Amino acid sequence: MKKALLLGDRVALYHPVTGVDEVLRGIYDGVFDITLEEDYGKLTLERLKQYDMVISYCDRWREKGTKTAAAALVSYVADGGNLLALHNGLVMGSSSYELALLLGARFLGHPSQVLIDYSKTDVDHQISERFEDFKTTEESYMFDFDDFTKKQVLVESRYAKSTIPAVWCHKYGWGKVVCVVPGHQTESFHGPVKKILYKAGLWFIDRI
Repeated sequence: MKKALLLGDRVALYHPVTGVDEVLRGIYDGVFDITLEEDYGKLTLERLKQYDMVISYCDRWREKGTKTAAAALVSYVADGGNLLALHNGLVMGSSSYELALLLGARFLGHPSQVLIDYSKTDVDHQISERFEDFKTTEESYMFDFDDFTKKQVLVESRYAKSTIPAVWCHKYGWGKVVCVVPGHQTESFHGPVKKILYKAGLWFIDRI
């Protein structure tokens, strides 16, 4: 069994990890053994190297995140680690240039939850293979995207006549990064999103 480290907060203003952690354990059952880490500001590269995947679902990165933890996370991925940034886990990209480069995007904000259309792009990738377009009530995250990162946008969302990347992946150094925007509540993790997350985990460990 592979090992994954989930970064999140049981006590959180907007996105508590409680409930989501159990959903993720169900998705990766038999593939990843997931450990929750709430004190992620003290992360070190040595600690991160013990894991085959890191999942960022941090709600309080601005409060608890540190330059040391950010440097450890960037180094971990660059040296061959795997990062899944899920919904609010993407917000840490607004806290530092280094994390924005790692994610390929800097979070700008979002309007209130609305019904959003999600659809597959024409990019051919194992993660989004057989993806089924769907609608769900979610937060439409807005980003400033980094042109230097050679991202592959796999799924797009449509909001207010705009098309916005909702799932993308890229290589960073020797490692891999997958960013998934849907995930505001446990109801977000239905069929298509579950499949994306599961396949992302398999892509990280070269099983697809």
